[in-house]
Amino acid sequence: MTSHSGPITIDQAHTRASLTFDRLIPALRDAFIAGAEVPLRHRHILEEAHGTLLLMPAWQGRRAMGVKIVTVYPENGKLGLNSVFSTYLLCDGATGQHLALIDGNEITGRRTAAASALAGSYLARPDAASLLIVGAGHVAGMMADA
Repeated sequence: MTSHSGPITIDQAHTRASLTFDRLIPALRDAFIAGAEVPLRHRHILEEAHGTLLLMPAWQGRRAMGVKIVTVYPENGKLGLNSVFSTYLLCDGATGQHLALIDGNEITGRRTAAASALAGSYLARPDAASLLIVGAGHVAGMMADA
């Protein structure tokens, strides 16, 4: 039996550097083809804190599993804080060991942009020369990069 010292932490900068769109888009294509178990997300209202807790699990057989943990606190702007925080916990699918804690906001934005680019590659005419992006904020900027 091998020992495991605990999950590594992958911050926003390392998540961005590791998930380049030229690698992420083909990986998503393969993942969509392979399939995964993705139950409905769990949503919990935190009345006293005026927030919401979201839990989004997914797994792919014994290969990998994980859960994205998101907290939404709309009033955080008054405190100078983001209103959404998220972390992705990646686990070994065969043993359940916690492997990594990944910046959830960055991974979500990059996945959304990459999935949109992948969809566009199937839906756009082959001779298309321009693309309209409708949106704003963090993800809209990534869409152009993807």
